Amino acid sequence: MNSKIPFGRRQFLASGAALGASAIGLAGCAQTPAMKNTDSASPIATVAQGQLRGARAGSVASFKRVPYAANPFTAANRFQAPKPAAAWSGERDASAYGPMPPQPSRAPGGGMAGEADDLTLNIWAPTNAKNAPVMVWFPGGAFYRVDAAEGWYDGSGFAAQGIVVITVNYRVGIDGFMAIDGAPSNRGLLDQVAALQWIQRNIAAFGGNPKDVTIAGQSAGAQSVMLLMGMPMAQGLFQKAIAQSPPQNNFSTAEAARVAKATGEMLGVAPMAQAMAAVSLPDMITGTEKMIGDLRDRAKWGPIGGQPPFLPVVDGTVLTETPYAALQKNAGKLPLLIGCTDEEARLYLVPGGTIDKIPPPAFDGAVRGNRLPANAAEVYAKVRDKASPGDMLAALESDGTFRIPTLRYAEQRVAAGAPVWFYNFAWSSPGFGGRLGAGHVVDVPFAFNTLATKQAAPFLGGPGHQPLADAMHGRWTRFIKTGDAGWPRYETATRPTMRFDTTSAVVNDPLAERRQLWSGAKFN
Repeated sequence: MNSKIPFGRRQFLASGAALGASAIGLAGCAQTPAMKNTDSASPIATVAQGQLRGARAGSVASFKRVPYAANPFTAANRFQAPKPAAAWSGERDASAYGPMPPQPSRAPGGGMAGEADDLTLNIWAPTNAKNAPVMVWFPGGAFYRVDAAEGWYDGSGFAAQGIVVITVNYRVGIDGFMAIDGAPSNRGLLDQVAALQWIQRNIAAFGGNPKDVTIAGQSAGAQSVMLLMGMPMAQGLFQKAIAQSPPQNNFSTAEAARVAKATGEMLGVAPMAQAMAAVSLPDMITGTEKMIGDLRDRAKWGPIGGQPPFLPVVDGTVLTETPYAALQKNAGKLPLLIGCTDEEARLYLVPGGTIDKIPPPAFDGAVRGNRLPANAAEVYAKVRDKASPGDMLAALESDGTFRIPTLRYAEQRVAAGAPVWFYNFAWSSPGFGGRLGAGHVVDVPFAFNTLATKQAAPFLGGPGHQPLADAMHGRWTRFIKTGDAGWPRYETATRPTMRFDTTSAVVNDPLAERRQLWSGAKFN
């Protein structure tokens, strides 16, 4: 790890350290009164900044677009550590979602989605909640997209089971993660810490217990969970963790500086806070899109090629050490529920038809690039009947990007003596002509029990499989409430794993042959 910090950034990094230093005292703050008017259509909650007027559906109250930090896209706040949100007078309408933070649009043609707004979160709570367990969800999006209002993150199902649920927006892309001289690193992670601190101070107003918090996320959100577990400034802000498909990709300071230099050149400005702040948000998002494309050139970028361009940086202050080392030092024995889907990469290769255009040399090159043993082709040829080169590459990329890092996280936590529950999501979605399979993100609506949402439909290829949702959602609920997922703890002798499928059961060491191919792979 390169922990050297350019002199010009030290004073700003110190502000990030101060952000974390205040966390210890937050749990002891006087709590605001619990919700009132819970029998009406518009329940009221009082937080530190003022009163919120939410909405009620049955036994669940929801409060949306709740600011936990001030707008970071103003001239005064740009590229700085999060600052407290302003107070308001009267009742603030919290009945509807706010915009996502500025990011590349998923719509054809791209461009900017989202708006410059306060950093916000959404809350669902049982109307009769009192000292209830809390789940805090960090959405994924490769650290350049995030949207806490996505339909399959609706927390009503958990709230109906007695859990207070929060989904969090945080800065992404250049604003959240680019290394910028004159600005703290990892601003998106600082946002996440600020959200957890706000929750410590205010969650009792919604009937939540600040001493019983589970952090959770999927993809980049899951990697955020693993990073938060090892971050000194986040210690004491949560007691349990759930990580669904966490990758393990971060930059050293040198790698981040290389990307920052290229980004500045592409935007025509120096990669410094004042110069970058003069670039309009739409131009910044266009720059993000260009850098995403540029880093796909593995020949140009070498070891960091193929990754998102703006990633968490091991800067020596916010992230004091590489992820596995930080977990060893700081995570203690927090209970962890962790796992992945069986066919993660099919999400990226199936919808656009890329999977049918993969030539054999592409798979062979991936085998060589990952230094896998000579029998890799034989092993990956078994992933499907008459597996194509695209099928084989999808399986290899699934392992290298998600499954093996997830296993290494689990192994590291087991070695530290922490209780770990491991799962595989194996249900084969009929989405996209029956070819999506157990792809990345398909497990999310099952965990939340949000199969009926419009967002989930194309990924499920129809209504999904409700018994599986009942099983998976039930296990997540049990873990959040008790810290025990209800199947044997993971250990490396037999590797007991809950395999979620149309029939779910514990199996030992699933996909063992593929796991063994990666025994020599190094992650940090």
